[in-house]
Amino acid sequence: MVKRGLMKFIRNDLASISAILIIMLVIVISMSQPARLGYSMTSLTKDIAIFTIVGLAQMATLAVGQFNLAVGAIGGVTGMICGYLINMPTTGDMSVEKYVQAEVGLAWPWIAGLLVAMLVGLILGFIQGGIIVKTKINPFIVSLALISIFHGVNMAVTQNMYFRKLPEAFIGLNTSTFPATPTPDKFGFPIAFFIALAVMLIMWVIYNRTATGRRMLATGVSKRSADFAGISSNKYILVAHCISGMLCAIAGALTASKLAAAQVSIGENWLLYSFAAPILGGTLLSGGKVSIVGTMIGAGIMTVIVTVLALLKLDTFTHQIFIGGILLLTFMLNMAREALGKRQDKVLVEVHDTAVESGGDK
Repeated sequence: MVKRGLMKFIRNDLASISAILIIMLVIVISMSQPARLGYSMTSLTKDIAIFTIVGLAQMATLAVGQFNLAVGAIGGVTGMICGYLINMPTTGDMSVEKYVQAEVGLAWPWIAGLLVAMLVGLILGFIQGGIIVKTKINPFIVSLALISIFHGVNMAVTQNMYFRKLPEAFIGLNTSTFPATPTPDKFGFPIAFFIALAVMLIMWVIYNRTATGRRMLATGVSKRSADFAGISSNKYILVAHCISGMLCAIAGALTASKLAAAQVSIGENWLLYSFAAPILGGTLLSGGKVSIVGTMIGAGIMTVIVTVLALLKLDTFTHQIFIGGILLLTFMLNMAREALGKRQDKVLVEVHDTAVESGGDK
């Protein structure tokens, strides 16, 4: 009985990874200074919010059996576009005694800048998906090439410029919390966290309550079968990449808000997190199955691990070793899930065939 219950718990993706996250949070809390615990946990939720959206961006393409290696490059481009549109222009001061860099920008409302960035993200996702669909080139090759193209264009146009006069309301997406945190020992959820929850809700509705979401999942299960069923798989692959691009733009803007500056380095560390978060959460690498809540929990696990490593005062190289090892374990977990799924399908088929034969004998 106990063994059966334990196996059932392990097979439940959300239950097992939730337990892991809770244990790791307890470790972080025990290692943190009580006087700054609230501040530390608030900072943690900022990163979880951003990496949840990054994970959802990757999940959108995994759902159709594809992937997007250019999540960081798209986030960098759109983050810089958003930064330029909302940045407050200043003349600066070039004197040696008091050097202040001049700022360029259009001083748009931050919501308008975010919407334009999302539109650009959609276009970049459409370009990526269109190339994959039209040329039939492997998504790995296409997205790998587009990383260099998008990042190169970003560097060439911006000349590695920073946009640091961003509106206070925009920066407040990460600094304003609910409830308010007047002292470092108080905890509050940043607005960015609620934005991540809103994005999760929209993604849940798409995949669970719309024909478009169901057809994207059907495409992920088997592109050929989807085509035979009358589903235009190429169309839904294109839609998936467009969704991924828009989510990258939201994550890029939130990262600029957190840093209080838009810079070309936005998105450079996203790639490993983008795969680890959804796959840890239960999304299949082969496509056809997604987990919205699981992606947030997976993002939380990755973020907490990095926090623990920082609290242990380990160097950056050790961080990379741990992150790479976790990603490898994540892919092994994905393989185990796929094998378990195939085994369960085989058992169901055998049971069905046995029932049919029994009925025929009668």
